[in-house]
Amino acid sequence: MLDLKFGQMPNPIVKTSDFGGLSCEDLSELCTDKIIGVAENAPPAIREQAKFFRERVQRTVFEYLKQAKRAERATCIQICAQGGEQDAANLLRRA
Repeated sequence: MLDLKFGQMPNPIVKTSDFGGLSCEDLSELCTDKIIGVAENAPPAIREQAKFFRERVQRTVFEYLKQAKRAERATCIQICAQGGEQDAANLLRRA
């Protein structure tokens, strides 16, 4: 017989958006929440350090997500242009 014990399951986090996907801000927040948890019952000095570290990680993730978004758009523009779809490439450039 296999006896498994699990800790508490965290509450799921759900985010929605209108007219498109999640923003870089939303995604960086979700990512950081997944990576770093700050216990409210931690000693105040440790809690403050953890919150400061969490904010720095979130800013870093946010910046890299913005770069990834630009790189993906540039790739899509090139694919459209090379495929003879100049109108689509121009739409992507303006978006």
